[in-house]
Amino acid sequence: MKKLGVLGLVAFLLIATASVSFGLEVKARGYWWIEAQLKQGWDFLGKGAATAEDKTFNLEQKMRTQFHFIASENLRAVLDTQIGSANWGNGLFGVGAGRSAVTSVSSNANNAGSGNIMLRQGYIEYRWPSTVTNIKLGFQTLTLPAAFGGGSAIFDDQVAAAVVSAPITDNVSILAGYARPYDSNSAYATTAGTLSGSGTSADVVFAAVPVSFKGYNITPFAAYANVGSTSVNGNGAAATAGFAGPNSSAGQGVRAYWGGLAATVTALDNFKVMADFNYGKATYNNVTTGGNGGRQGFLFDVALDYTGLSMMTPEIFFTYSSGENGNSTKGGTSERMPMLGTPQNWTIGSFFFGERLELGGSINNTAGYTTNTLGYWAAGLSLKNITLMDKLSHDFNLLYAKGTNDKNYLYESGGPKNANYAGFLTTKDSLWEVDFNTRYKIYDELTLLVYTGYIHADFDKDVWGDSSVTNAADIKNFSSSNAYKVGVGLNYFF
Repeated sequence: MKKLGVLGLVAFLLIATASVSFGLEVKARGYWWIEAQLKQGWDFLGKGAATAEDKTFNLEQKMRTQFHFIASENLRAVLDTQIGSANWGNGLFGVGAGRSAVTSVSSNANNAGSGNIMLRQGYIEYRWPSTVTNIKLGFQTLTLPAAFGGGSAIFDDQVAAAVVSAPITDNVSILAGYARPYDSNSAYATTAGTLSGSGTSADVVFAAVPVSFKGYNITPFAAYANVGSTSVNGNGAAATAGFAGPNSSAGQGVRAYWGGLAATVTALDNFKVMADFNYGKATYNNVTTGGNGGRQGFLFDVALDYTGLSMMTPEIFFTYSSGENGNSTKGGTSERMPMLGTPQNWTIGSFFFGERLELGGSINNTAGYTTNTLGYWAAGLSLKNITLMDKLSHDFNLLYAKGTNDKNYLYESGGPKNANYAGFLTTKDSLWEVDFNTRYKIYDELTLLVYTGYIHADFDKDVWGDSSVTNAADIKNFSSSNAYKVGVGLNYFF
């Protein structure tokens, strides 16, 4: 044991000496979360249905640890890892893996680092010598501009990318880059063999021009993607929920583009206005069935904060996204906006559309917050950061949502694409949501979180029950209208 101790000390001294000699500073940051959650009715199917959820209680844990290797203010490298989240009792030590291990040809760049430790980010960031041009190269979190909602509804994911940003004037900057979110030509799959050819990858280019003056800022942006016919699990772009449409099939690629605007105005005393407009269009390649198909659509949101109170920030908001018009089943174009990857953060409220409450726990969180919910309008009220006592704060959300998708879309032969019950809202479906979340600062770095949420939904069981979705019979016989959650979490940020 003494020999092992001596060897360990020598190794430590060598590492410390190397750090000093190279002038390298290493900083660690972390977000470690443990939460317990009681939930019921998340699939909106009553007791007795084959796929019904009874009342469940889960304990989950997630650990993110990020290391910054800093050579100087002009150069650093970042390694960001994650273990979990998964329920206690799953896997070794009761903590589950990140993304599951690769067992076949890679589906996309997010499989990098699959296994017990998931790679979230690994990139080099530096400033070009004698300039203010910043370059970020490697596996990183990439999101298009957004003023409201917490992130982009088009592209907000961990991907391999190269991003360059620089100021043009004191008030205008430019950001541009390239990303590869999918590539089926993989050498690290656990089974032998790889795909080859020009259709195995997805290439994305994008640019944004932030314009900032006193009292407001506005950021126009654009993106273009060429997604190969075998780029996702060998099946092509239409294998992803963000591109799937009524006329899509395996072996199809996509040419897609997006444009939009994110704006924030603070020039008005005690008021803050946030607004976004996103538009996208995708056209299928290698079409084998009737019509060119594809997807096109938009999402618009606007929010108004009143900032004149010290104990809270009231907010009202409205959002609208285009929905299916019913004609797409005849070879036309899907009317929902296409999207890249799995947008992770865009949400309103903190339940149905997703939540940013650490571990998550939304109705649709397994597929991303916007991927399966496009085609609705919603309006709501939030009371943010209610602070009546030191170290104790609350958030309250109330919203109403109604679908903009034509019910006829559900009757497509062979089953409608990406139209999950309850997540996909038709013009016959609506819901009310109310949630209340509380945070108590035990220490500056340690927070106790208590959250509750309730959804009263009015989904048309006759429309869904007579449709071609796989669980139509259960919906017709056992549909329910209520869902709730109660959770407690302990979150350590360092």
